[in-house]
Amino acid sequence: MAISTIAVVVIWLALYIPESEKLQSNFQIYLEQEGEDQIANKVGGDLSQPFDLRESLIQKVTSTDGDYVTISSVVSGLNEDAEKEVFHSERFYQVNAYTQTYKDMPEKQFAFKPGVQKQNYDFVHPLVFADAPLVYQKTDVINGLDVYVFRAETHNVDISDSFPQYANVHVLSNTNSTFWVEPITGDLVKFEKSWEDYQVQDNKTIAINEKGWKKTTTYSSFILSQTAKSTIDEYNYNRKIMPALLASLTIGINLIFILRNSLKQSNEVLIKNEKLSAVGNLSARISHDLRNTLTVIKSEVSLISFQDVKDEKMNERLRHLTHAIDKMDHQIGGVLDFVRERPLKIETFSSHALISNTVENISVPDGIKIVTPEQDVSITGDFAQLEIVLSNIIINSIHAMGESGTITISIENKLDTFVISITDTGPGIPEKYMTKIFEPLFTTKQRGTGLGLASCMTIIKNHGGKIWVKNNPTTFIIQLPKTQNPDSKIT
Repeated sequence: MAISTIAVVVIWLALYIPESEKLQSNFQIYLEQEGEDQIANKVGGDLSQPFDLRESLIQKVTSTDGDYVTISSVVSGLNEDAEKEVFHSERFYQVNAYTQTYKDMPEKQFAFKPGVQKQNYDFVHPLVFADAPLVYQKTDVINGLDVYVFRAETHNVDISDSFPQYANVHVLSNTNSTFWVEPITGDLVKFEKSWEDYQVQDNKTIAINEKGWKKTTTYSSFILSQTAKSTIDEYNYNRKIMPALLASLTIGINLIFILRNSLKQSNEVLIKNEKLSAVGNLSARISHDLRNTLTVIKSEVSLISFQDVKDEKMNERLRHLTHAIDKMDHQIGGVLDFVRERPLKIETFSSHALISNTVENISVPDGIKIVTPEQDVSITGDFAQLEIVLSNIIINSIHAMGESGTITISIENKLDTFVISITDTGPGIPEKYMTKIFEPLFTTKQRGTGLGLASCMTIIKNHGGKIWVKNNPTTFIIQLPKTQNPDSKIT
């Protein structure tokens, strides 16, 4: 759930956000400015009388090429008194749509990206007409927006191309520009500029060519502010609200799948338990009837065995029959041990007595050696049921080793528990079976019931203990608490 949620949010932030915040093909800015200007009408001439200046900036994308867009930037100044254009500049810029830096000057900014900081920026701004850093000044409020104020100064910038009528004369410009920028979006909401241009011929200043100032009109600043406010709402939606919604939706979908899988598993467990309960009840009745019949057969075989039978073949058949009866009795006992619900008969007994009694009741081949612990401790629990546990594990070890090997039983007395370990020298349990051997009906034996170790698990759990197995060598470990609840019952 965590991985999928993080992945969805990261994909949104890493893929969608850059696409939504890049310079789009429909990018366009219109900025109106007003001010006052004086300009010489000839080389070496005097400045005119001050006149009202109306200036406009139009920027728009004209073409795209991969990550880059070409932006047309047109600045036009009009003498409002004479209704005559006094300044015109049209330039084209190739800009990275994502970083908003120049293609031929990747270290220089064309415009601000969202998330403006209180720091200086390396700019070549189209309103400055020169390479001039934007220096952070202060914070301000414009039309209800918190903005950052930046300033740029230029000195002796050659703008002769804007005055082609002046042959053999250079026009150099000194400017002061101030920008009010909304920091969340990077949008410009207000701009002011003052300038003083000089005519230079033969490296000498011969006249002041132009002197003036301008600022964004109140109406234009209002429109730019309203646009920035709308962009802020979109920005917050994309960067805050949408990731939260996507995370919640992803978590919700995951929870649905988890609950669905959990319900499916619960239903499977319920059906399995119902089947096991039905099989258990039937098995208990059948096993009880079979054991009664088997007891009669075993008694008859025993009586025949006591007779002096001189036929060796008959004696061999009786031994095979006795072995088969014992095997059937063991399997029936395993079924009954698993399906019967019996309260624990809590008593205190010797570990030596438990282990020796278990070993004595098991048919151990001559090639199998069982090493029992020298340490003797007092154990509290159900003697008969713990004997069933040890018996099942030891018999499994004998079957695993075959005709020869060693089984080592050890006991460790800890602070609050006893730990009994049964280790054999057999080939070990395949790793793919390690997590399944305590499951009911799981067996690797052709004639096994798959209930022996499941019974062991149930008995140990009802004692408040734990049982597990590890390989290299194969070791079954039983952990039993030192104190028991006398009202404990197998469930």
